[in-house]
Amino acid sequence: VLKDILESVDISFCPYVQGSFMDLADFPCLKQLDLFGTAVTGDIRDIDKQDFLPLEALVLPKGGYELQRISDAPGVISALYSIKKQRPSLLIESWHAFLSEDSPDWYDG
Repeated sequence: VLKDILESVDISFCPYVQGSFMDLADFPCLKQLDLFGTAVTGDIRDIDKQDFLPLEALVLPKGGYELQRISDAPGVISALYSIKKQRPSLLIESWHAFLSEDSPDWYDG
């Protein structure tokens, strides 16, 4: 029942909240989703044309996307471009990409 009426989810700065943001992809009324500071996971490349249709504002758990490999960057940027092209009014707040310190491409410089 809640799925059909929920318009805004703000669970920011709740580090013990876990799950995948894609679990909310088919909420028909969801306009705002703020997951900053949570342990929620997901891959922005999994967002399809029919996912998050009414969404107007999105804040991802780490404020952006954690790349596992440098070679992931073009696919992530392409997915982000497609999402913005399909939903021009969608505000993706403070988005950035960064390389995971656990990445095999990581080096201390």
